[in-house]
Amino acid sequence: MYDPSSEYATSVLVLGATGAIGRATARDLVLSGYRVYGLIRNEAARARLPYAVVGVIGDIRAPEKWETAVERTQAVVNCAFPADLGQGPETHEQAERDAEELARILDRLCDAMRRWKRRYVHTFGALLYEPDANGWVRENSAIASGRGYGIRHKHTWPVFARQRKKGLKAMSVNPGFVYGRGGWFEGGMLEPMSRGERVILIGEGNQTMHYIAASDAGSGYRLALQHGLDGDDFLLADDRPTTLGEFTRLVAKEMGAPEPKAVPEEELVPMIGAWNVEAYTFCPKIDSTKARERLGWTPRYPTIDAGVPVAVREYKRALLQTAG
Repeated sequence: MYDPSSEYATSVLVLGATGAIGRATARDLVLSGYRVYGLIRNEAARARLPYAVVGVIGDIRAPEKWETAVERTQAVVNCAFPADLGQGPETHEQAERDAEELARILDRLCDAMRRWKRRYVHTFGALLYEPDANGWVRENSAIASGRGYGIRHKHTWPVFARQRKKGLKAMSVNPGFVYGRGGWFEGGMLEPMSRGERVILIGEGNQTMHYIAASDAGSGYRLALQHGLDGDDFLLADDRPTTLGEFTRLVAKEMGAPEPKAVPEEELVPMIGAWNVEAYTFCPKIDSTKARERLGWTPRYPTIDAGVPVAVREYKRALLQTAG
């Protein structure tokens, strides 16, 4: 039987290992026989790591302080986002400054990966690309012009491309909106719904969105490490684009929570900021053909109707275990 604790097991360091994407990726890697380390911000976060993931306390802004962990690994997967960025009502100007900070962080990380000669997998997201006239993105689409969360990628992608030219061995994996334990889905939807709160729906919820279950995103990262090539970029999403309203109402139904409250966008701008309203409601339709054909990736949950009930059950089960 394969023993992931053996010296021959491939080791991977996952940055952001307690978020929705990083947690699912770390868990998938463990189940596939990898030795996995997870970068966490503090000791309290250690309890949120998946089973068998070894916690490494560190700051994504200071990779030199967790160099020892990198020395034990063959690859580094970055699913992290600094906790101090993107907080509160944001203007476009604030989002621009955050994006510039993300670019500086990425540049420093890439310098470290090149110095340590480690394979690097970075997470941008599907908004890395500019949608075509029909709203779709593919890996050969133009890089984002800066709408919504695309403003981050407009600043960070040139850093990544320049570092590749300098010899960085790297891929990017770019999922749609990921739902699962941790991240925006748990903190912004499941937790308030579990308290019986009525969540807000931006506008009528008719905005096109494209989601992916966290576990399916995790398997995509693992397959990229196994079968992808340096220089590759992969998009991940389930089989069917949907809408913000359809998704939010489905989550509320599964949680037994009140029907989401539709609030006109102009009323939300003073509350969460104009840029946040745009960012939360802009998402392309995602063509993940490349990942399916090149990596053999297939989502276990092809639609939100299949995946959301499972994600909600996992959350409720965790609540019961915590209460017990």
